Amino acid sequence: MTLAAPDPALRRYYDASTARFLAVGGSGRSLAIHRGLWEDGVTDAEAAADRVNARIIARLAALGRAGPRTLRDLGCGVGGSLFHFARAWPDARLEGVTLSPRQAGMATGFARDQGLADRVAILCGDFLTADLAPVDVAVAIESHVHAPSAAAFLAAARRGLRPGGTLVVVDDMLAAPEGSLAPDDARRLATFRRGWHLGHVPDPDGLRADAAAAGLTCLWDEDLTPHLRLDRHRDRLLRLAAPLVDAAGLGGWPLFSNMIGGNALTEGYRRGVMRYRMMVFSA
Repeated sequence: MTLAAPDPALRRYYDASTARFLAVGGSGRSLAIHRGLWEDGVTDAEAAADRVNARIIARLAALGRAGPRTLRDLGCGVGGSLFHFARAWPDARLEGVTLSPRQAGMATGFARDQGLADRVAILCGDFLTADLAPVDVAVAIESHVHAPSAAAFLAAARRGLRPGGTLVVVDDMLAAPEGSLAPDDARRLATFRRGWHLGHVPDPDGLRADAAAAGLTCLWDEDLTPHLRLDRHRDRLLRLAAPLVDAAGLGGWPLFSNMIGGNALTEGYRRGVMRYRMMVFSA
């Protein structure tokens, strides 16, 4: 199913980048296009990539919200998280929304290959404007920042939840309000947003306030930053290469744009300006 067309530049970025994300990210069978969590006992990138999904399942169970009948992934990539949730909740019907036709086609094929096509549907379009049936649980893993503002995302997410439904957001966030950043950190944030085609980057207090205005109550807020790896070999290479690539004016190419934004993000984490958080809200 195809929904309203999303921003064409963002769509092109993901159409051009998804195969590379899967090839170099090391997520393997987890099919993840998000950060890995290197918790105690995690020994490989595939297991690290799956930890976000496992944490979401465990947190919903701890909050008494396990076993949803319906779930929607807002920004589902190629469906890796959806397939994890489908195996954890075998009675649920699941739906993913991606702006990328390339991702939608890959996710549909993976669902078929895994025998989940009868329970997992993939929609291509803009989750901000889609008119979709309300679900019990919505998740947004490293996707809500593509909306022009947190308020716009939260209003759309709230419309897509049943009364009492649950929204889970896992994403890169500022440690403090943007207005408090030093000039160098503010420039680094702008580079991150430009490189990764982001509409906004919230801080936790601001996100909670916007959620409350949208009729959503924060049930859980957890800092996952200690489980990130920020000094991998490729991170060290990007630290050297990305400024040169940016200075050469190559940011219009998806490969280089991703490098530029990714390095700015990692530097923000190293400086303590960025945090990786999981927040759970109730409608």
